[in-house]
Amino acid sequence: MESSQSPNQLDATLQALGGGLSAAAPAAADNIDGWISTLDGAGSPALSAISAELKNLKSAIGSGDAAQISQSLQTLGEHTSKAAASATPDASAKLQQLGQTLSSAAASLQA
Repeated sequence: MESSQSPNQLDATLQALGGGLSAAAPAAADNIDGWISTLDGAGSPALSAISAELKNLKSAIGSGDAAQISQSLQTLGEHTSKAAASATPDASAKLQQLGQTLSSAAASLQA
C-alpha cells in the first residue's frame, strides 16, 4: 500500500466500520471500489488476493447473501491481518485493527 491515498483511505474505512456494518453500508460500494482500484494498482500478489475478495464481497452485498458476506468479511480480515505484517510501521497497526474489525463484523453476521 504505497499509494499516498492509502493512509487516508485506511482511516476512512476504519471510521466507517467503527459504527458497525449498518452504518458502513451506505458508503460500502464506493469504499470497496476505491480499495479495489488502489490494490489492483499495487502490483502485489497478496494485495491482488484482497482485491479479488473485495469483488466477491461487493457481489455478495449486491445479492444480500448474509452467509456469503460473512465469509467474505472473514477472508478479508485474515488477508488484511497478514498484510499488516509486511506493511510500514504506521500502516501496520491500522491494518491489524482493520483485520480484527472485519473478522468481528463477520462474526456478528453469524450470530
